[in-house]
Amino acid sequence: MGFAEFVGNPRLVEVLRRMLAADRIPHALLFAGQQGVGKFTLATYFARAALCTEASDDFCGQCVSCCAQVALDDLRTLVAAARRARGSANPEEVPLVLQPHPDVCVIVPDPTYIRVSQMRYVRRLAYTEPAGGRRRMIIFDDAERLRPDYASTLLKVLEEPPTHTHLILVAHAPYELPDTIRSRCVPLHFAPLASASTESYLASHRPKLPHKDRQLLAAVAAGSLGTALSLNLERYRQARQHALSLLQAAASGGAFDPAALFSATAVLAGRGQQPAEESEPGEARVEFEFSLHILYNLLADVIYLKAQASEVGLRNPDLRSHLERFSRQVNWQWLTVAVGELDRIQHGLRRNINRQLALDAFALRSALQRTADETSEPVAASEQVSE
Repeated sequence: MGFAEFVGNPRLVEVLRRMLAADRIPHALLFAGQQGVGKFTLATYFARAALCTEASDDFCGQCVSCCAQVALDDLRTLVAAARRARGSANPEEVPLVLQPHPDVCVIVPDPTYIRVSQMRYVRRLAYTEPAGGRRRMIIFDDAERLRPDYASTLLKVLEEPPTHTHLILVAHAPYELPDTIRSRCVPLHFAPLASASTESYLASHRPKLPHKDRQLLAAVAAGSLGTALSLNLERYRQARQHALSLLQAAASGGAFDPAALFSATAVLAGRGQQPAEESEPGEARVEFEFSLHILYNLLADVIYLKAQASEVGLRNPDLRSHLERFSRQVNWQWLTVAVGELDRIQHGLRRNINRQLALDAFALRSALQRTADETSEPVAASEQVSE
């Protein structure tokens, strides 16, 4: 038990262990890197080591402090339990706070953003003495979802840090954090795991998984071991088929079946799935982000194939022949418009856009670009489809 269990980024692990051994932990750390690379896991390991009563630069996993934090290994269950305990109470009056240990606090989006009530709770907690009299660790998961207008609440803690409180901001999009926040943290950037290492890990921990599935998981994960371990390949393949149908319609220049297009966008937007009341808050957004991730991956493969970048591994190697044909069908202008439209949708998630309408608009705009390519005329601004 200990840091030895962590997979990847050994240099970062060594840096953290040196901080612990020297008893010189910065007041604020920023763990930055792609989703699923292990940022939150290492943050919880660091919190355990910082409070472990048996080790100085690691954690034993056996002491009272370590055992109390085991609940953080299943964050989803912990969050669901906290929401059930809160019931129908006003989130601004009863903030969502995960505190499996008296001196360990975890803040997660509730459900889309980190609320001001959570930030106020952190500010009060930061200036109270730790229960154990040693340290207090506060972890922010998806820290980039801290709304900029609430940043001043956290900024006070960062500007006048208490000696006993340490903050760890976990973010896969660190530059979405306000500069005033980011500049006051010591950054640690996580590198993606090599595909060969991911495939090797899957081979040793999931030996019954077919070789071709291990290859696909390692390729799709693109360095994210967490993604490789959690991805449902059957679900991925089904969603990918709808994403391909959407891209094919978008590249057809108007020669597509509208019913088929809207059916594909409905599935990718999460329509026709379980009723909203049966899903966890924020789950619809997660599902939609999953669909966007697939669309980005497919377009990335098309770009690599079109550029003949053979040294770059494909995210969907099992579709190579199909994507090669598609890359010959579209030009660089169409790809520029398509990626730009996906970026618009990604940024629009902050405003709770209509997800299916956004995908419909993506397909129609891209189709208009394809028609313009065929006629060598640019798409007029008046022809742009508004959301």
